[in-house]
Amino acid sequence: MSGEARNNFPIRAWLWKCAGRHLLAWTFHNWYGIRRAILRAFGAELTGTSLVRPTAVVTHPWNLVMGKGSAIGDFAYVDSTERVVIGDFCTVSQHARVLTTMERPKGASPLRGPITIETDGWVATETMVFPGVTVGAGAILGARGTARESLAPWTIFGGDPVRTIGPRTRPTE
Repeated sequence: MSGEARNNFPIRAWLWKCAGRHLLAWTFHNWYGIRRAILRAFGAELTGTSLVRPTAVVTHPWNLVMGKGSAIGDFAYVDSTERVVIGDFCTVSQHARVLTTMERPKGASPLRGPITIETDGWVATETMVFPGVTVGAGAILGARGTARESLAPWTIFGGDPVRTIGPRTRPTE
C-alpha cells in the first residue's frame, strides 16, 4: 500500500511534522521506550526491542515496520513516504539514507518504491538505498555504498556503483 493510501489522516501527517519529529529528537539518548511509544502513536509497527536513536529522521512513521532487535542509528534518514520494512536483527547505521522516493531530472516522474531490509541485513554508515530495493537476508552494504538494485542474501557489497566484495558467513545455530 502506498504512503498516501496508508496516510488517510492528513492531520496525523501535520502533527508528525510539527510535533512528533521534535518530540523524538528531544528525548535522552537511552529513552528507546519513549521513542517507540511516540512512533507507535503515529502508526509505526515496532517490536519491544526496536531501537531508534533520537537524531534519526523518520519522515512518515505510519509506513515503518521494524522487527525485533533492529536499530536505526544516529542521523540516519528514513524516507518512509512508501513502506519501509526492517526485519529482525537489522541495522541502519548512522548517517545512512533509506529513500523510498527520489526526484528525477525535469520532466521525469519521481522514482518511488518500498524498501525491505531482510533479517540480519546491515546498511552501514553513510550508505544510500534507492527506492524499490530489497537488502537480502544477511546482506551488508558497506560504508558509503549505494544500492540502486536489490542486494543478494548473505553477501557483502560496497562502492558506488555497488559491487560484490564477497560472501558473508551465516551464523551457526
